[in-house]
Parts: sequence; structure tokens; C-alpha cells
Amino acid sequence: MNTEPLLKFWSLMYSIIQEFWGITEGHIEEAAKRNDIPIELYLYSELGLDTFSIKYFQKRDPFTNPELFEKQFALLNMKGWVEPLQDGDSRVTEAARESVRRIIEVGDKQLADFHSMPHSDLKRLVGLLQQIITECKLSRRPPDQWAIFKRFRVANERSPLIAQVRECLMDLYAYRDDSHLSAARPHFNQAGIAWLVLGALWKGSAVNAEQMAEVMPFRGYDVEDYEIAIAAAMEIGWAEQAEHPDTFRLTQKGRELREQVERLTNQYFYTPWSVLVQDEIDELYDLLITLRHELSIYRKSK
Repeated sequence: MNTEPLLKFWSLMYSIIQEFWGITEGHIEEAAKRNDIPIELYLYSELGLDTFSIKYFQKRDPFTNPELFEKQFALLNMKGWVEPLQDGDSRVTEAARESVRRIIEVGDKQLADFHSMPHSDLKRLVGLLQQIITECKLSRRPPDQWAIFKRFRVANERSPLIAQVRECLMDLYAYRDDSHLSAARPHFNQAGIAWLVLGALWKGSAVNAEQMAEVMPFRGYDVEDYEIAIAAAMEIGWAEQAEHPDTFRLTQKGRELREQVERLTNQYFYTPWSVLVQDEIDELYDLLITLRHELSIYRKSK
């Protein structure tokens, strides 16, 4: 399948997800604080709300320092949100799942006044997205379909259509992660921090360990960790010293690897889209463009 004409879709879809977050996230955080619900439970809902373990979490997030997860598991266990199992994993309680469901619904309620698109357009958009999602779940591996099955869902067929659209886009976000990790993981195995270094140098967002620690504090690594990872990236030929002292850049090998993984990610991600004919793909793009425009206006009015 030629994925080239489809490459414009993911950046568009992600920008719509960001619009949704701009409308809902603040209210979700406020509801969590008001009800004494750890915000981590909400954040971890994209990793599944049945069993918590480093092994499971690293299937979608091999980039965050596992020590952060371990500390949070201990705190959640102490407060009764999760229960320890004999194998060292933790079972998420039903009370925790229902608490997360409630605060996500608080966020979705902020979408209730969105009437800027006809009901028929939103219904059509949900239908097209669900066709792709169904095909993603049925596709042969690779990619490994973990996140798209594991993430915690709240919106269903009885929910407002705009909430269903949000849920569909988050499903596809999960499948995008499945696709990227299936393409990238063979190159870094368990050393997710090495891929963080490669990505930072590829994007130009950080060119040394201090900057990486500064722009990615949520990953839980310190400057020394990044120094070690940069040294490892140089040893395997991904990175090299740049012109200025204490700055680094990708080698040709590193750049080609990152671009190769991006191409493979796109191949995995877009292959299920063959379930749509060209007219449907064009229609989907137009609907998404309209949605982004209208959501942006709606967000600014809130």
C-alpha cells in the first residue's frame, strides 16, 4: 500500500487530540484534586486499568524511568487504589476504575455544548474512524497490538458523538504508539533512554545531557543518565560530537535509522486504512479539517 498520500493525517489527528486536551484536561485535573483521586491513575489509564506492572507499562512507555512507576505503584498501594498480587504486579481496584471514569466524564461534559458540526457529520466521522480502528485490531502483526486493546475507554455508543470522536482518536493514538514501538524497539530493546537521545537530537530539541534533562523532566532521568545514554549512542555510531563544546548531533547512520523507523511506523499505522476507498479517505480528511477548526474556536470560547 502506498502510504505517501496518507502522511498528512497523523499530524492533523494529533492536533485535534491536543484541542480536546485543551478543553478537557484542566477540568479532569480539578475533578481529581477535588475528589482526592491521584492524577496518576488518570494518566496511567492509557496503559490499562486492570493490572499495573513495569512489564506491562513498558509495552507502551519504555521511555520513562521505571523507578518512577515503582514509586507510584507503592503510593497507590498504600492508599488502597491498587492491591498487590503474588507475582509482584498490582491489581487495580474497581473503585479506582470508577473514579477515573468519573473524572474523564467530567472532561467530556465540557464538550456537551459543542454544536458547531451537524450531527450527521459527526456520526459519519465516527463511522469512518471506527472502520479504521476495527481493521487495526484485525490486522496481522506487526505491529504488536497492545495499546489499542489495553487502554481504558469511557465513551461508548450511548455517549455524545463528539465524545465518541475523542475516544476514536485516542484509540488511533494508541495504535500509532503500537506501530512506532514495533518499528523502533528492535533497535533499543530495553534501553528506552537511548531512543530518547536519538529523538531529541533528530528533532533538535536538545543537544546535550543538561538540555535533555530540562526538556524531558517527566521522563524521570537526570543529567548523568543522559550523559551515559549519549556515550552509548556515540559508541554504537548514532551520535557524534558537534562543533560547539558539549553539544552532539546525529551521525548519518543515526539519522538514517530514525528516518527508517519513521517510514516503518507510517507503513504499520496506515496499512489498515486500506479498508477505506479513496472517496472515503478524502471525506475523512475534510471532516477532520472542519473538526479541528471548529474545536479550536470552541476551546477559545470556553
